[in-house]
Amino acid sequence: MNKFSDMNSNKLGKERLKREHDLLMLNRVTDREFESRMAIWDAISLASAPLGEAKQFVEATFNKLQKDISAASKEFTLSFADFEVMANEEMNYIRVNVADTRSQKIWYGLISVMVLGTIYICMA
Repeated sequence: MNKFSDMNSNKLGKERLKREHDLLMLNRVTDREFESRMAIWDAISLASAPLGEAKQFVEATFNKLQKDISAASKEFTLSFADFEVMANEEMNYIRVNVADTRSQKIWYGLISVMVLGTIYICMA
């Protein structure tokens, strides 16, 4: 969870927009699943201090989501087990697509080398 504390907020915001589009337009998830997944993004983007253990973070986010839902007077039921699965998926998505810049740089480098190698072979 400490990897999330030093993320670039601009990159996090851009990736969130992409994820919202993926979930709503491409995957066509339910409103319940969408709100649950976005609750994780909100909690990570609002966290000012390094986050604690993942389990505590998920529990705190679930409790906040439940309070927000009851305050909005929505009919929305979600078990903690379902939320925990979705939360872990979203945190892994964020970890891979936003927080892990080293592996992204390695992949970009490998792709560049492959493209340059292909161009070199074609030119020879």
